Amino acid sequence: MSARTAPTFEQVEALPVRIGLVEACQIALGCGKNKAWELYHAGELPFPAIRVGRRVVVPTYAVKALILGPANDSAAQ
Repeated sequence: MSARTAPTFEQVEALPVRIGLVEACQIALGCGKNKAWELYHAGELPFPAIRVGRRVVVPTYAVKALILGPANDSAAQ
């Protein structure tokens, strides 16, 4: 998904259980790699980000809740 286009509902629903930090920021915030890491290191992300070894992953339920709203979060059902 490009940082310049908003994801469709189908694209958001088809996301795997977790995604990388940069992809999550591109989808939810429309920002690039540098801004994603800046927000992560400053602790200013609007969703949880978990370090797993050398990677930082984001649970997609949090990205879905941010984009679609908590009422549409399929993980909460």
